[in-house]
Amino acid sequence: MAVLVGVAVTAGSAAGAPPAEVVEPGVRSFAIGLRGHQLTAEAHLDPSPLPEVRQRLSSGLPTTSTWEIRLYAARDFWFDGLKDERKYEVTATYRPLNSDWLVEKRLDGKLLETRNLPNLSETEDALFHLPPLAAFTMGDHLLGKRLVVKVRCTYASGIVLGVIPVAIDTGWTRSKVFAWMGDRP
Repeated sequence: MAVLVGVAVTAGSAAGAPPAEVVEPGVRSFAIGLRGHQLTAEAHLDPSPLPEVRQRLSSGLPTTSTWEIRLYAARDFWFDGLKDERKYEVTATYRPLNSDWLVEKRLDGKLLETRNLPNLSETEDALFHLPPLAAFTMGDHLLGKRLVVKVRCTYASGIVLGVIPVAIDTGWTRSKVFAWMGDRP
């Protein structure tokens, strides 16, 4: 396979065109913070979504991005232990009569907000940016434990050949390991 890649690059260079580098969207910035007993998470998908997603957004089909946020107990010699998880979903639908996008935001299936956005760039920002979200309430059972937060974004879900469900996701992005000390300084 490495030989074929080398041949393709050489052939593209010989034709006078630089080889095209395809950069898949991924979680490029991810931050967590603690405010009292609330752990917040914020993330951004970068670069912009694939042309297929942009085409779907413009066509009027509902387009959903799902941010999964998970809290784990960090372990050195075994799999991290899942403590809690949240699902933040944003669905955008183009409305041709009004020339705007209807955006619905849900947390764990419960509707948080519905807004009308006037342009595609604001709609993409709503879909592919996880705003600072109070994701978890830290309790005494987590005091002093080594913890880690993981996040991923699933977008461009659909069905191929009428029966095969498909979705594109970014893979998991992991925070630094931290310990929650509660109200102690």
